[in-house]
Parts: sequence; C-alpha cells; structure tokens
Amino acid sequence: MERIIHAKTLYLGPDELLIAAKIGIVGAGTAEDMAAVIDEAERRIRASLTTSATIYLEPDVYDADYTPEGRDTSDDH
Repeated sequence: MERIIHAKTLYLGPDELLIAAKIGIVGAGTAEDMAAVIDEAERRIRASLTTSATIYLEPDVYDADYTPEGRDTSDDH
C-alpha cells in the first residue's frame, strides 16, 4: 500500500466501528497481488484497534492533481 487516499469511519456502537477507505496501491499486477495488499492493510488496521470493525478498502491509483468535481480544496492545504 502506498497511501490512504481518503477514509471515513462510522461509530456503530460501543464496541464496533465501520471503516471505509480508498487506498493507493503500487505495483499490484494481478488480482491476487492486489487482494494480498488489501488483506495485509486490513490485518494492520485490526492489529491497531481495541474494538471490532467492519472494514471496506477500495484500491485506486493516487493522483496528487485530482480534484473531485464540485469540491473546493483550497482550504485542504
């Protein structure tokens, strides 16, 4: 995994979180390679938590110049 492009978390209850993130993956050539990178990222997230979590990770290619249509990012820096 190269980086987290963006992430959202949602508190579902006292002992449960929902984590969704778009992650930049470098050099994942096959679907199996990409799945292995995502599985490792999930393991690392779970190892850092003290509570249960449902995790959704979406692979993508990071583009520093990308701005979602209609979103002003002038205050992001």
